[in-house]
Amino acid sequence: MARTGIRAVAILIKDGKILLIKRKKSEEKFWVFPGGGKEDNETPEEAVVREVEEETSIICKTDKLLYTHELKDLGHRHLFYHCKYVSGNPKLGNYNEAKTMKNEDQTYEPVWININELPNLLLYPLEIRDWLVRDYPTNFKDTPRTAVLKSTDLRQEM
Repeated sequence: MARTGIRAVAILIKDGKILLIKRKKSEEKFWVFPGGGKEDNETPEEAVVREVEEETSIICKTDKLLYTHELKDLGHRHLFYHCKYVSGNPKLGNYNEAKTMKNEDQTYEPVWININELPNLLLYPLEIRDWLVRDYPTNFKDTPRTAVLKSTDLRQEM
């Protein structure tokens, strides 16, 4: 399927824990939110549900859009949705990520992390991590929110 310039991403919180993907790429270790590219034939909400299942084996449903991250120099929009857990246990599905791990020095490990640990994690994008840390205690009262920036302005370090 053809991909658009839209990436649909899940912020999935259950029992005080958030679903993240622990990544290792060469020697770099970091965390990411589950999600991926929207295909031409689907809505962003459908894309986030599909991507979460493919990457983590978790079934979820979208609740509401929390954040939009626009990278104006690349023409990309990343949509971060608050999602509700339906079922499943985190494990890597047999999709692109599993195939990549077999060929390169990469790991993808979907895990539940205590949400209180977020400030200490190298979780990309860091801008969204910081908004999430601020907004979670208020039940996302001041959302949705949008950031428009250049890809070169994305923070890479904590």
